Amino acid sequence: MGNQNWQGLICDGKTQPIFDYRDCIFEKVFIETDVDTDKDGKYDLVMVYIRRPKETLWGMKVPAIYVADPYMMGCNEDWCVPHNVDKNLKIYEKEKISFDEVQFCFDSAKKNQKLKRRIPAGLAEMSVAEEVPLECISDWYSYFNSRGYASVYCGGLGTKESEGFVNCGSVEEASAFASVIDWLNGRCRAFTNKEDNIEIKADWCTGNVAMSGKSYLGTMCIAVAATGVEGLKTIIPEAAISNWYDYYRYNGLVLPPLGWQGDDLDILAKYCYSRRLDGEDDEVAKSFERHAEALLEMEDRENGNYNRFWDERNYLNKISEIKASVFIVHGINDWNVKTNQCFQLWRALDESKIPKKMMLHQGEHIYIHDLDTGRFNEIMHLWLDHWLYEIDNNVIETVPNVLVQSNLDQSIWYESDSWPIKTSTIYPLKIDCKGEVEGFTDDLGLTPFKRDRNNLKDWMDDIVLGKEKEEDYCIRYLDVPFEGSRRLNGTVTVTFEAAIDQPTAILSAMLVDYGMEKRLSTEQEIVKKEGITWGFNTPKSDLKRFTYEEIASQYKVISRGWLNAQNRSNIWSKEEIMENRFYEYKIEMIPTDYSIKKGHQLGLILYGIDPEVTLRPFVKTRIKIKTTTISARIPLAKLKDIK
Repeated sequence: MGNQNWQGLICDGKTQPIFDYRDCIFEKVFIETDVDTDKDGKYDLVMVYIRRPKETLWGMKVPAIYVADPYMMGCNEDWCVPHNVDKNLKIYEKEKISFDEVQFCFDSAKKNQKLKRRIPAGLAEMSVAEEVPLECISDWYSYFNSRGYASVYCGGLGTKESEGFVNCGSVEEASAFASVIDWLNGRCRAFTNKEDNIEIKADWCTGNVAMSGKSYLGTMCIAVAATGVEGLKTIIPEAAISNWYDYYRYNGLVLPPLGWQGDDLDILAKYCYSRRLDGEDDEVAKSFERHAEALLEMEDRENGNYNRFWDERNYLNKISEIKASVFIVHGINDWNVKTNQCFQLWRALDESKIPKKMMLHQGEHIYIHDLDTGRFNEIMHLWLDHWLYEIDNNVIETVPNVLVQSNLDQSIWYESDSWPIKTSTIYPLKIDCKGEVEGFTDDLGLTPFKRDRNNLKDWMDDIVLGKEKEEDYCIRYLDVPFEGSRRLNGTVTVTFEAAIDQPTAILSAMLVDYGMEKRLSTEQEIVKKEGITWGFNTPKSDLKRFTYEEIASQYKVISRGWLNAQNRSNIWSKEEIMENRFYEYKIEMIPTDYSIKKGHQLGLILYGIDPEVTLRPFVKTRIKIKTTTISARIPLAKLKDIK
């Protein structure tokens, strides 16, 4: 890669912590993108922070780990107002929409080449910035600063000190973030500030770049990789979105991340628009208001269908453009960015020759740099050394393709070449029916849930454990206890025929593990205070692990799935429902990996409104199900068969 082994940096096949983190240079530059999202006739500038070893002043060239973080420069908490979800589903006549009609034309979204670029008025050697608190950035990156890596942080379009408008997940957003990699490779310009046009170059960078980060940050790893930008060698998306529709929608339903009821993409754009904090003029403020209104219209909360707006934000469309290797990290219990995001990316990458690996932990929406098991930092060190320093360290051969942390023993990480594992077989849940047709009334008034109290725990306990009522709002089926431990890994699919007495309805399914057990929780405890020293004069972090429940619980919800009954055939076009006519419905639950103990039982619950995530209609809907048509296909493997 044209870089010398700087005074013993590489030893025993990996980079060593020989650089003093306290002496790192901290810079601020403004990179000229190739988009004009605020329509002011100029290419938008984005502000970028850089931390690099001081040795780069003396001729050393280093690779860069790049974080695209729209939260970095602050957020508009007062603009984070959820949409009203206490409303009825809109009823549609049969829509005749073809898939071709909802496909986004990426060729028509070409970069605007007609704008004038800034003319440099001089050239600066450095652009030193005052140290600022980057509260969203993990101290994990100091590990690599100490080992000869630069770290690069960009808030992106529409964030404080940058230009343009936040346009979550769009082609323009990905292109603007890719401009940072272009600059690190000498293909575009950066300036010391937004006024003087004094240019600055990244002549300290080898051009080899990795991207990493969690949530929105991890999502941008995938988005930028899907542009095919040269120089991006690997991405480490953690809890990342690969398809924005599946983040804010599900099978024709408006369905936000769990815990964020009423959230949507327009709210996220306003939340991240920290350019507002710069004290913008009235015309820019009005322009952004129109921009946010356009996002609200295009996301179409009334309909919930997949459309061109969402197709643009589906990076699975652009898998063939990706040149970077991919190391996926995700929490099995993450119901913010659900696991359907990482598994559909994994499946799409299967069809390409892109090197890939995946690590699944038992946490929720978290970083795992501080876990006391799993060797995460060791693996990431080898991975980045291989792709950015081009060290032949056998990481491709020695690290398993898939590592999954067990929910029965957090010290155990299952290893496999693929996911789902090849030893899995489909287990048909045994349905004990009372008659050929069973029904329930979808009515929140029959549940313990109260709209003014938002008592979701009461609702969950009742739907899983509640006694059968004279008029019930769900149907429960319990399988026989397992004679041996099993590992569920993959997607649970439920099909059934149902008749509805309304022209539309919400259909939901839940798979539950029943059995008294002190289960592993997603809460964490400190194993050792300041037990992690990242490198030479770096910050320290606590070493953590997951805790077990103090009191045994009766159940664990393994997975859930939802469907707008009018989207029974596809997600882009609604169909008419004739009253009380039976139609076949199919619900694919969120894919998961979960080990079930001997003696426990699986339970299937069919219901309607899910007050945690769906709209909460006032209409009472009677749903009848042909019990002989219920099929729950569950991918299971014996624990002893797992290698």
